Amino acid sequence: MAAQHGLRTKDASGVVTLDTTTVSIRSIKMVTVTGNGAWDQYFSIPEITAGSFVVMATSATGQYANTPDAWWTPGQLHLRRAGTGTWQVLIMSYGGSHPAGVRYGIRTRNNDLVTQIDNENRVLTVSSSGSFFLGRRGPGDYVMSQNITFPAKVTSQEKPLIFLNAADFMMVSGFYVLGSPGNWTGFHLDFWAGYNANAAFTVKWMCGDFSRLISATGYGARVKDEQGRVIFSTTENIILLNGPPTSNGFTVRGNPITTTTEYYGSFQMNWTGSSADYVLANSLMNDAYYPNGATPYYQSPAGFLPGRRDVLQAYSGADNQTQPSGVNGRTVFAGRPMRPL
Repeated sequence: MAAQHGLRTKDASGVVTLDTTTVSIRSIKMVTVTGNGAWDQYFSIPEITAGSFVVMATSATGQYANTPDAWWTPGQLHLRRAGTGTWQVLIMSYGGSHPAGVRYGIRTRNNDLVTQIDNENRVLTVSSSGSFFLGRRGPGDYVMSQNITFPAKVTSQEKPLIFLNAADFMMVSGFYVLGSPGNWTGFHLDFWAGYNANAAFTVKWMCGDFSRLISATGYGARVKDEQGRVIFSTTENIILLNGPPTSNGFTVRGNPITTTTEYYGSFQMNWTGSSADYVLANSLMNDAYYPNGATPYYQSPAGFLPGRRDVLQAYSGADNQTQPSGVNGRTVFAGRPMRPL
């Protein structure tokens, strides 16, 4: 039997709230990059490793806040259509060598299971969750969009990460976060009828926050930063990040969808095979204007095909004379709560 090394905590009833010998916990660090206007731009980011999850996020607020295409290799980020904006790069890793500034926290390793929680690299925790309906309720009765309000606002400067799931089929688009830095109040999501106009499903969601200060009570372990603020507590529900961390996991697969005016190229990514895994919406389901903020606008829907969790399905819109690029730079990964919501 392999040696067991790590951290385990229980609550007052004896239920295990954290066990680093059975799960790995990825930490998250946010850096910013500013574009120089070139079509293709490259940035040196040493924190990106071969096993990292990397997410691009825009600091812009409101609908159609375009996110550039993003690819990466260890130590480098490649952006396309980034313009001159400032972009947030969220890097989720298992740690590695101690980065500069890390002096407070915990690190455990049990064979290949690694956890790092410190004052520079935070963990992603569930701040709220819920569910809502989209699609056809009956003849002529459709719920085409929903605005979801968080039970409590998210006070981070960075947008919270929103994860979506459904019992089976789900195809959605038009995602954006509601609110502004320091006052994120919810998110918007649209039903996408291009795949099946008569579909109906319940969307399950959870909101991930990695920057809030925690007021922890009860049994467990806590981590404080250099200013004595609680940055982690085992009373929190950690979002476990999984799926293939890849810089370009989508390939041209599946059947495209054509309307009288638009062409939707089909892209698929190998997925986890488990219906327990949620998909990150922030940089996958954003709609966009092309070119340069002008009309027309095209949807970028994505979701789960009926009866399949071996692939993640995405579409990319263009006019009916143009097939979208075969290289799809939307960044995405799977996540699930460590404890049931």
